[in-house]
Amino acid sequence: MDERGRILIPSEEREKLGLKAGTEFQLIEKSGVLLLKPIIPKPVRVRSKKKKWGTEAFLDAGEATFGE
Repeated sequence: MDERGRILIPSEEREKLGLKAGTEFQLIEKSGVLLLKPIIPKPVRVRSKKKKWGTEAFLDAGEATFGE
């Protein structure tokens, strides 16, 4: 911990957990142990009256969406 109270999380651990700059944490103290729990935003549900989506709706989705 530095003099300003900042804690460094090694890059390997950040990558493994998918943590990015700006991630907020909940601090939990139990029996003298501090637990940092990432605050995960709730997903936003989107509705549309469109029956079939075209590829133009997912320009940046890549292989994960279309299996190419």
